[in-house]
Amino acid sequence: MSAEKLLEQLRQSGVIGARGETYFELNGLKTLVLDTSIVGNVIQEWLKGFMDAHGIAYRIKNNTQEFPDFLMDTNSQQSGLLEVKCFKKSPNFDVANFQAYTRSLLESPYRLNADYLIIEYGELEQGIVIKNIWLKKVWEICSASERSPLKIQWKQGVPFNIRPATWFAKKPTYPAFSSRYEFVQALKKVLDTSAISGGLQKGWFDKVSRKYKEQTGMDL
Repeated sequence: MSAEKLLEQLRQSGVIGARGETYFELNGLKTLVLDTSIVGNVIQEWLKGFMDAHGIAYRIKNNTQEFPDFLMDTNSQQSGLLEVKCFKKSPNFDVANFQAYTRSLLESPYRLNADYLIIEYGELEQGIVIKNIWLKKVWEICSASERSPLKIQWKQGVPFNIRPATWFAKKPTYPAFSSRYEFVQALKKVLDTSAISGGLQKGWFDKVSRKYKEQTGMDL
């Protein structure tokens, strides 16, 4: 099943507006967990249960810390990539570590086609409520910023984590990128103008472009 079908099924199930609570049971004692810092992980686990209950096929990598969270194409490592992100109030999650991401694109530029299932939730006195849900490509949730061609968390002048745009804003100061090519160009501009060691910058865009064509048969 594609990510689009999963999104459709989630919406049809009435997930938007649904309320949830987290409990932990140990030694016969069941406790309500009010700590919302674990909500993202809990929702990801819930998604597994949702897909199992609805007969939706998926795979998870042996190393669960690796990208992506789910493989919706059970016969491929390069298609059907699904990453899950959650936030409350405003998007503040890390899209990816900048250096790790740009390095990975040299070998696996197909990950540019991954889908991002993004869930917005609100806090209740006890639990949460799902407020909205989106399915986006990486360039549709990223943008430029006042400081650089790509919105990034910087540490000591070095690009650290890629941060999301507010893609749903009606009049954003920096709108999300309109294409995969525009997003990759923004990555290149940051590489070209930042103090990153290791020679990653040299010919980076051309290498990614060629590899993407080899893997997908398409141009960036």
